[in-house]
Amino acid sequence: MKKVQFVLLLMVMIVLIGYTTYTKLSEKYSFSYEPNDRFQTYLTQTEPPKQLFFAGEEIPLHDRQVAKKLQRELQVHAYYNNSKAFLMQRADYWLPQIDQVLKQYGVPRDFRYMAVVESMLSNAESPMGAAGFWQILSETGRKFDLEINDEVDERFHPIKATHAACKYLKLSHSIFGNWTNAAASYNAGVGGVLQAMKRQNNRSYYNLQLNEQTSRYLFKITAFKQLIEHRKEFGYRMVKSNPLNVKLQRVKVTENIDDLTAFAGQYGISLQLLKQYNAWLLSNTLTIKEPGKTYVLLIPEPPKEEIPVEEVAIKVISSSDSLRLAK
Repeated sequence: MKKVQFVLLLMVMIVLIGYTTYTKLSEKYSFSYEPNDRFQTYLTQTEPPKQLFFAGEEIPLHDRQVAKKLQRELQVHAYYNNSKAFLMQRADYWLPQIDQVLKQYGVPRDFRYMAVVESMLSNAESPMGAAGFWQILSETGRKFDLEINDEVDERFHPIKATHAACKYLKLSHSIFGNWTNAAASYNAGVGGVLQAMKRQNNRSYYNLQLNEQTSRYLFKITAFKQLIEHRKEFGYRMVKSNPLNVKLQRVKVTENIDDLTAFAGQYGISLQLLKQYNAWLLSNTLTIKEPGKTYVLLIPEPPKEEIPVEEVAIKVISSSDSLRLAK
């Protein structure tokens, strides 16, 4: 009995000493603990906001079926896992660059989240042959001015692919007259949405009976918008440093490069690293196929003394971190 009492007394003393030490250190160093009850907390129900807009057009959340669809996508995509953490890094890096292109074409900023839904901001390839951030098919890419051949596939160039996506969306918007249906057409095709409207005698995306992927499409875009713009509310803690923030040179290429491996070596990097920053390069050569055609390659800056000078074919036009690592 005395042994049990001794153990209990010892435990109480350890707790008191620990608390006293913590209190004194807190006063000295001013650190505190603030619990985040939502951090990695999986709720049984994720309530949508009372009012929400996509591309300036109100989502009719007063319709219970519409609210239910949005709620489902929030529930599926909102909670913490490693893939979402890496997505946040890519979003912080790429979305401001995508915004610049959207603004140039007059496409609403909310369409930045379409690229998130399409590829999670990665140069993915689908079984159907769609590729890049915007998951563009070869035929569509060529139609909207992307170069696609054995050496180059600009669907894997995030910024040039964004230009192509904007051209598609502008054309679609001119057909439908609103951005919601333009967004749906990016998934189902303009013809697919028009046919559904004609069969069902209804022009509202929210009232159309569409295939499951298209019927969920806008709600997924909106769910990622909520997640990324209100990440703290969903329990995501982000650090200031981002590994994608790498300072790069922009190197203008005006003549053929017969050996990209040798070219990369001139800048102290490997072919693999060159293609990591320029995922649109497919082979070991780069050929100027049209008069006046130029390319810009992104190259991480090595120490100055290691940078060679190429006077004929390659001209360093600037140092910039506006376009960086393509993942």
